[in-house]
Amino acid sequence: MEIKSTQFDMTNPFVPLQQRVHQFETVLRQMPPAQREQLLAELLPPMPMHRPAQAIEPAVTMVTVKVEDWDGGAVVQQRYPTAVLRPRRIVGYIPWQWRWIVAGIRLTRIVHKSAKMQMKQFNKLQRQIIRRVLPRHKAMRGARAR
Repeated sequence: MEIKSTQFDMTNPFVPLQQRVHQFETVLRQMPPAQREQLLAELLPPMPMHRPAQAIEPAVTMVTVKVEDWDGGAVVQQRYPTAVLRPRRIVGYIPWQWRWIVAGIRLTRIVHKSAKMQMKQFNKLQRQIIRRVLPRHKAMRGARAR
């Protein structure tokens, strides 16, 4: 049995349909003209004739209408504000191990933040001490050269 290479080719998913249309067209070409006309008349219903659309549309007329009952207030009165229902997360049972893990993660973040702030303060203090004590050839900005 021979397998065509186009059978598994998915670069064009319409290949099977195109092959059938091609086969249908070859069969139609081989038929006598009278039989071909009859078959096409059966398969394809006559297209309804539609009138062409006008190139220029008629102008739109704006009309002002006097309303006797309207007092100039809001047109649509809303009784109550629209309720917006958002889905809420249903909290189920959380095992104690997970609680410890979450607590550890939070504690790690707090310690990191605290260490960062302390390091920043320590570096600032160190810079101030270096400015005051050490003599320099070229002093730092803001420092007095000795």
